[in-house]
Amino acid sequence: MSQPLRIEDCQQVNLLTSRTQNSRLWFVNNKRLETEILGSLAKYQERHGVALYAFALQGNHDHLSARFPRGNRAPFMRDLNAQIARLAIRLVNGLGRGKYWERRYAHQELPRNEDIEEYFFYCALQTVLSGLAEHPSEYPGYNSFDDAVNGRECEYTVTDWTRYNNARRWNAKVDITRYQSTHKLVYQRLPGYEHLSQEAYRDLMYKKLEERRLAIVAERKKAGKGFLGQKALKNVKPGARPHITKTSTRTSHRPLVLSACQETKQHCLERYFCTLDRYKQASIRYLKGEITVRFPTGTYRPPMLCAA
Repeated sequence: MSQPLRIEDCQQVNLLTSRTQNSRLWFVNNKRLETEILGSLAKYQERHGVALYAFALQGNHDHLSARFPRGNRAPFMRDLNAQIARLAIRLVNGLGRGKYWERRYAHQELPRNEDIEEYFFYCALQTVLSGLAEHPSEYPGYNSFDDAVNGRECEYTVTDWTRYNNARRWNAKVDITRYQSTHKLVYQRLPGYEHLSQEAYRDLMYKKLEERRLAIVAERKKAGKGFLGQKALKNVKPGARPHITKTSTRTSHRPLVLSACQETKQHCLERYFCTLDRYKQASIRYLKGEITVRFPTGTYRPPMLCAA
């Protein structure tokens, strides 16, 4: 198995990452695309019942931290990434109709509340960590931190362009509102802070953000590294290739679990490899024709090969 087994767990929070083909910077300086993506995120969050903690749009990738109470991470990511690709093809000049995503999304488990919080701030401080801006507010792209810590529920209008354009073939004056729906993008409070008032929670999160930001800035300056800055960021053209970016292949090693606690991490890995072993045994029996074999909870059956 060249890729890690996808296991649906309705209790676990995941950090999900999707990167564009060749790391091209398609998510830059395009407010309409950004708004449409957020509307689609709100739509599929509602449809699939997703508990969303963080979402960040970088130049060539996005990060999403979420829990899937219905055990439906795969259909959610299928719908969201397919829609983002369609939106980009329609709204970004020069994109064309080739492959949009580099490969399927990466997912990593966040087992503890502390790990969820750590990667909540990781998403919030992506631009600082990568040397793009000294403060997240200087980055022109979307980051969910302000919405999340203020308990803000943003409303978006989403248009079903396929149905609308089909209708316009027969009636050029068709009312577009018939093909629009309204959705709210809602972020969950970090677990462990439910007892705080909204104001106290917001103030605490901003304080923690600033402490982490100052530490990152000091570390970069100590290493002789600077920041690109707001002016240069606004001049980046969509589709440009970044000077420096993370690179990997579909077989590159990626941690399956992100946790500062080694004991927790080891426990999660043992559970994963136990499930993987049971899945492989069930797959062998299934592909031999034993179609009633039971697969481990949270896994999908492999496709049945048929000869005509």
